[in-house]
Amino acid sequence: MFGKRGFAGAVGVIDLIIGIVIVVIVIAAVAIPTIQNVLNASNITGIPATILSVIPTFLGLLVLVMIARAM
Repeated sequence: MFGKRGFAGAVGVIDLIIGIVIVVIVIAAVAIPTIQNVLNASNITGIPATILSVIPTFLGLLVLVMIARAM
């Protein structure tokens, strides 16, 4: 009914999906807006500002890579 790994395998998949959903919500709803607000409020210019402005993009890519590896 549950394949070779039995019930534990099915529970592992469900736990994985729940974990991915929680991480996506935390990064998309908390981390990225918070980092954007801090960067906008800071007085950073030039190359450091350019480098720091890429952090939210990397967080989004991290979520996509995590989802791809889970599948």
